[in-house]
Amino acid sequence: MATNEARYDSVETLPVERAFVIHFRMTARRGRRFTGRVEHLASGAAADFRSLRGLLEFLTRLLEAPRDR
Repeated sequence: MATNEARYDSVETLPVERAFVIHFRMTARRGRRFTGRVEHLASGAAADFRSLRGLLEFLTRLLEAPRDR
């Protein structure tokens, strides 16, 4: 079995263009488990989200955006 170090040695494995920081907020309401803030590390684009759908829409929009070469 591969160790964590072996899995993450290659820069190609984890390109910064696809790296995000996701911060989940704690909420008192049971139905609102997916609230927080997400930031795309390469571009600095950030957004608050209030649902799983909102989080996924942000991720999809940035991952599908054309890249400058």
